[in-house]
Amino acid sequence: MQYQLHGIFDQDLQDVFKSQFPESQEEILENIYRKPLPNRYIAHFTQFAIAHRGHYMIENIVEDCLNDLFINHLLRYPGIHQHAVHFTGSVSFYFKDMLHALCEQYDIRLGSILQKPMKGLVQFHQSENK
Repeated sequence: MQYQLHGIFDQDLQDVFKSQFPESQEEILENIYRKPLPNRYIAHFTQFAIAHRGHYMIENIVEDCLNDLFINHLLRYPGIHQHAVHFTGSVSFYFKDMLHALCEQYDIRLGSILQKPMKGLVQFHQSENK
């Protein structure tokens, strides 16, 4: 999001973004900082990143963000290398190749990657209640 707001996207990507999301910078910032549920608002931009897989800027942005997740969060857990790490949600599902590469890079055992974890959660809780 910040790359688009700061005009860092190349012109082609900027044009496509603007055609899909015609809101002004002020409207975007208001939705993020002043309206309820900013996480949901921001999440709807994920579809743009997924749709533009393969564009060098999108690939670099997502890889940088996922790398930050590993460095700032996952690698801080004691024993992270002794257990498999599982991921859920659309971002992890559509960018699983990057997660796989980062797990390999940081010597982390990759567990499952589920786009929609509900079925697994239901099965888990059903087996726990038997």
